Amino acid sequence: TTCEYYVHRRMRVRPLVLVILLGYLLIGSGFDTSKLFSQEGSTGGGGNCAACTIVLSLIEQLTDLHEKEVEHILDYLCEILPAPASTTCEYYVHTYGAIIIHLFTQGYNSDQICHAIDFCTLPTCGLWNKGSKIEVPKVEVPIQNVESPWSWLQELIDRLAKKHEPIFDIDSDMYSVFSNLRGSSWRGKDCNDGDSTIYPGRNANLHSVDVDHNCNGIYGTDKKGSSYEKLFCDESGPMGVAVLGDSAGAHFSIPPTYMTAKEINENTYKNILDVLSNEIDWPERGGYTGYVETSKDIPVRSVYKYLFERNHCNHRDYQDCAVNGARSGSMKDEIVFSLARTPKDNPLLLFVELIGNDVCSGHEDYWNSMTTVKQFKENTLAYLDTLSKTLPKGSHVVLVGLADGRVLWNSLHNRTHPLGATYEEVYNFLNCLSISPCYVWMNSNATIRNAGSTRAAELSKVYSEIIEEHTYDNFDMIYYDFPFIEIATQWEKQGGKIWELIEPIDGFHPNQNANALIGDFFWKALQKDRPHWLGVVNPYNQNITSVFGNQGGY
Repeated sequence: TTCEYYVHRRMRVRPLVLVILLGYLLIGSGFDTSKLFSQEGSTGGGGNCAACTIVLSLIEQLTDLHEKEVEHILDYLCEILPAPASTTCEYYVHTYGAIIIHLFTQGYNSDQICHAIDFCTLPTCGLWNKGSKIEVPKVEVPIQNVESPWSWLQELIDRLAKKHEPIFDIDSDMYSVFSNLRGSSWRGKDCNDGDSTIYPGRNANLHSVDVDHNCNGIYGTDKKGSSYEKLFCDESGPMGVAVLGDSAGAHFSIPPTYMTAKEINENTYKNILDVLSNEIDWPERGGYTGYVETSKDIPVRSVYKYLFERNHCNHRDYQDCAVNGARSGSMKDEIVFSLARTPKDNPLLLFVELIGNDVCSGHEDYWNSMTTVKQFKENTLAYLDTLSKTLPKGSHVVLVGLADGRVLWNSLHNRTHPLGATYEEVYNFLNCLSISPCYVWMNSNATIRNAGSTRAAELSKVYSEIIEEHTYDNFDMIYYDFPFIEIATQWEKQGGKIWELIEPIDGFHPNQNANALIGDFFWKALQKDRPHWLGVVNPYNQNITSVFGNQGGY
């Protein structure tokens, strides 16, 4: 794959990358992938401690499940990892394996071993210690004299974190023929990467009728010589769908099999390089721009899919410009500029979705890290001003409020995480290390959780104020609360449980079921409140299918 090529080309170290990476996946990378390996602001070993504890917990569980010795499990994990991680895994096993095996056989657990080998440095912070001080065995720790085993991955992440645009884009039109690395998983597939005047959503046509200038798969002429594009699309009111948002908008999701010992097998990590190259996000399955077909276990319903069914001329005109860790400040400074739209393109139905990072941080001084109401309003007005210069006339903006994250603790705290600890124990562990994705909501203290929700509600009110006070020439606006509580209520009425709508590994994000329901919610809400935004059903949809089939697919 493209990702595998990039990784092999950049890999310079011999030295468990993806094994330890499993731990990093849990500890907040979904909120700001650019800080995946940073220890800034953490305590007690931070991410290194959490990663070590999680990985060794999995190893301990695998030894019990398979009734094998620890050394066999270490070799097994290295064997099932894809290159280049297998050689990195072998390095870590060679460096720490003997100590880990010795301490496991002496009856020590993952908390104790990770402290013994200095990955963890604060004996009060552990996953399994239930608040008591950890007894740390004394061992001689090997010295590492190698280049950082994360350099290849950190370089890739840095590139993605800076521009949030496709890595492979020959004509620099912000669309790509590759799916990963901010390619067509995130925005419509380019149908000509050698011509910057050809891309999804383009209105102005500088080419002959035989050229698919907007990549919707409709081109050429009928037997009478009439342009199919003009006949089928010109009067249909084509419109694209986009989201500017955070990790929830990008559909951050760690595959549960990665951290469920009983489900780990030789196929578990085969796709992990592709998962990493999409920043551990699944925008192709999200509730805003998801486009893949629904399967037995993966329901995909999105605003884009609904809009395509209404008008097949909208094919491929989607953009997920959501970024893990996004706040209103980064939206203003960076993310808004990653939206590929100009006044000469088709109008856009744009969702702005920032559901928590302006409230969330990993630190005990949570109050000082929250965005103030004043700053939130200034940031929002700034990026709306940018959009006023880039969005085509006739566009629409949906402003989505912040979540009430108290639902996380209320639904999960006494349930068991796939690792075997309770969610309360996982939350406390991450908070102790100052690396929690959201200290305020993933917290046993109800006063702190309430403070987070109070600020979130205050920030959400800013959107309604802006709609009342400001108008823009090229787009109109509407506000909706983030609909998780509403879809959860609906889910419960159908016999479900709220925890079934939350990602099991990180215990924070809306999962696949929730994303499908979010897509349903916004489509139905707009049908009710702004039906004219969505246009009429294209009477030529059947004709388009008859002539062009799947219109080139995705």
